[in-house]
Amino acid sequence: MNLIEKHLSHFSHELSKNDIEVVKCINTHYADIPKMKIKDLAAVCYTSVSTLHRVIKKLGFEGFSDFKYRLKDDKEEAIPKEMNDEEYIQKVMSNLKLTKRLNEKEISHVAQVILEKQKRYCFGTGWKQQQSVDNFSTDLLYYGESFTFLRTIDDLRSVSSSMDKDTLLLVVSLSGNAQDYLTEIERCTLKNCTIISVTIDSNNTLSSLADYSIYYRNDTLDNTKKHWNSLTLNFLLDYLLENIVSQKALLENSR
Repeated sequence: MNLIEKHLSHFSHELSKNDIEVVKCINTHYADIPKMKIKDLAAVCYTSVSTLHRVIKKLGFEGFSDFKYRLKDDKEEAIPKEMNDEEYIQKVMSNLKLTKRLNEKEISHVAQVILEKQKRYCFGTGWKQQQSVDNFSTDLLYYGESFTFLRTIDDLRSVSSSMDKDTLLLVVSLSGNAQDYLTEIERCTLKNCTIISVTIDSNNTLSSLADYSIYYRNDTLDNTKKHWNSLTLNFLLDYLLENIVSQKALLENSR
């Protein structure tokens, strides 16, 4: 799966049928795009420059220049390279530090909100997300706090009818844009349920629906040649857990 195909899978809900046909045509010229001008690509795709630019932005790119550079980088990353241990460690540390900075002003308040709610549910939108959020909820039991882990969309659908202002839903996602669960999240918002989203650090639909949003640094959507490393997600959930424990201790000491 190349970069265009990966972005298409995450942003397809924003594209019309005509847009998707344009994307398919763009993809057939994948190897040549870094050397092309936008008018040349529009010509071979039998579309206008304005339409092409609009579709590229719908795919999550800032514009044609950004699109070209990202495709060029994607091609270069496909060239096999020897493992550089130091570079790997530096990148991991950088992503962890950035994840902390993204959330350090908000996370203690999010922890307080969690402790205030009587009914708590957590939901992961994919297999790795489910593993991470399940581990998070299990670890919380050690401190006398709990979430009900919702394993499927059907589970989410079944509990949404009983949600109210005393309910909290923690949703862990990658892109935050998969339409299959967003419909249920929208239903939860109508119940005055407090929603906390956990997604990568980008604008996304889930975060826009949530009352509180925390983010983890991840370049998965930009790198089509590697697996999704959930290390920063797990760090963020552990960071949240530590804040919950800290806030709980402060509350108990103040009584």
